[in-house]
Amino acid sequence: MASENDIEKIIPAFRELRPHRSAEAFRELFPILFKEGYQVAYIGDDEIAYSVIGFRMLTFLFSGKTLYVDDLTTLSDHKKKGYAGKLFEWTKQYAKANSCEHFSLDSGLLRRDAHRLYLNQGLFIESLHFGRKVDEL
Repeated sequence: MASENDIEKIIPAFRELRPHRSAEAFRELFPILFKEGYQVAYIGDDEIAYSVIGFRMLTFLFSGKTLYVDDLTTLSDHKKKGYAGKLFEWTKQYAKANSCEHFSLDSGLLRRDAHRLYLNQGLFIESLHFGRKVDEL
């Protein structure tokens, strides 16, 4: 599991998934996220994370204790090596070990490769997610 000491190691992978965020923004956001219970598991070496999965535990009325995956990505140079699948499988086992009742995530409509992974990992398409920036409401 990543800690605040690993922020520089995980930033490059997260920047590929969230290019609208600068490295500095990640440096500011990760300590806040970690304090809120966000966790990051990764596969990599001493210098860089090749693949990352960011998740948190939440409790909802509709699903009970839920492991919610916020982010899953692999550096372009390390794709097609099975890292995302390994992290996904590890996270499912983590949910079971922590007595979660549900495992969920949201995914952009055009991320077809990601959808294929999620379906192959045993997930179902259960709902649509709606949202908007507050300053646009």
